[in-house]
Amino acid sequence: MISKPINQPGTVSCVFINCTGETFTPTKSGALCTWIWEMCQAAKKEGIEPLVITRTSDAEPYHWPRTVFLKYPWIPNFRGSGIGRLIKIQQRMTGWGHARQKNYAVKMVRAIREAGAESLPMVLQNDPELAVFLRQNFPDAFILHLFQNSNPCSDKFRAEFARSVNVAVAVSEYCARWNADYFGGDVGVFYNSVDTNRFSPALRFPPGPPVINFVGRTDRQKAPDLLLRAAKLLSEKTKDFQLQILGSRFYGWSEPDPYQLELEALAQDLDRSGITVNRPGFIGRHALPDELRKAHIHVVPSRWDDPCPLVTLEGMACGLATVASRTGGTPELVGDAGFLFERDSVEELAGHLYELVMDADLRASMGQKARERAECFTWDIAWQKLKRLIGLPQGEMTASAVGAGNHL
Repeated sequence: MISKPINQPGTVSCVFINCTGETFTPTKSGALCTWIWEMCQAAKKEGIEPLVITRTSDAEPYHWPRTVFLKYPWIPNFRGSGIGRLIKIQQRMTGWGHARQKNYAVKMVRAIREAGAESLPMVLQNDPELAVFLRQNFPDAFILHLFQNSNPCSDKFRAEFARSVNVAVAVSEYCARWNADYFGGDVGVFYNSVDTNRFSPALRFPPGPPVINFVGRTDRQKAPDLLLRAAKLLSEKTKDFQLQILGSRFYGWSEPDPYQLELEALAQDLDRSGITVNRPGFIGRHALPDELRKAHIHVVPSRWDDPCPLVTLEGMACGLATVASRTGGTPELVGDAGFLFERDSVEELAGHLYELVMDADLRASMGQKARERAECFTWDIAWQKLKRLIGLPQGEMTASAVGAGNHL
C-alpha cells in the first residue's frame, strides 16, 4: 500500500528503499530505519518528501506520508527438514542472502514502477543483492548504496556490485575500507548523524552522585558487562556513583539467556557493594533524550567493530562526558572529545571512569567538548551531502554545515 499517491502536491526527490531485512518502526527497527526517518525529517524542512519503500511490521510504523509497505513473502520454517535443505541449496545456487529475498525484490521493482518512481534517485542501505537486482531492472536509474556495516554476500552479487551502483558510501572510514576491499571500486564516507535539537544537554546536571550511562542492546557484542565489571573495580576506590543501563536483548523485550543472567548477577553484586544500578529496560526513541539527560557520563563499550554507532553521537549531543572502546568507526566519531579504551580492557575503562567520577570540572569540560563535536554531525548536514551525491539542487547551508569539513 502507499499512504499518499506520488502525484499529490509536494516534491518527491528520491526513493529511500529500506533494507530487505529491516522494517520502519520507532520501536522494533534499528539504525537503518532511524537513518531513513531522520533524513526524511531533514528533507521535509525544504518541502521535500522522499518516497519510502519498506517491509511491513506488526508494530506501529513511522507516520511518513509517502510510504509504500510491502509484505515479505515468508515461507514456513522448514529448518532441518528435506524442504529446508532444498531451500538452502536454492539459496546457494541463486546467491541470494535469505529465502524469498528475490521474491521480495520482485515486489520492490513492481512497487517502484507502480509509484512512477523509476526516474528518481534510489538510495539503499546494506543490500548489495538488491542493488544489483535494481540495476538489472532499471538500467538508467541512479543508485546510491550506503554501507552501515560490513556486508558480505555471494560471489555472484559481489562481482556485480561495483558496476551496479553510481555511488557507494559507508558510515565511517573503517567501514569504507572494508567494503572497498571486499567489493572493489571506490567507497566514500558518509557518517551517521544526530538530531542535536532533541538530543541536547540538560539545563543543569542532575543532582546527586554522577550517573554512568549505557544504552543499546544488552548483548555480548555491545558489552554492557564490561561497564558492570569496570564499575565493580571503580567501587573499590569510590562508591560515589550510580549506573544506568538502558536497553534489552531485543527491541522491546528480553529473555533470560545465559548472558542476560550474567548481567543480572553482575548488577546484583554491585548492589550488594552499595552501587545503585538502574535497569528500566528498553527505552523508545521518543523518550531516549530525557533518559540520557539523567546521566553525567556516557559509555559505549562495544566489543565488536561497530562502524558508526548512533548511541555514541546521541550521548555526546546530550553533553555527556563520553568513554568508548577503540573499535570500528568509534574513534572517528569521538576524536579528541572523549576517552577511548582498548577492546575488552576493564582496567582501562575503570581508570577513565575514576577520573570522571572524581572530577566534576573534567566531566563538565569533556561534556562540552562532546557536544561541540556532535554538532558537526547533524542530519541537516547529512541531507545536504546526500543531495549533492544524488544530484539534487542545493539549498542554503548553515554556517555550521559549511564549517563541518570532517563530515562533508
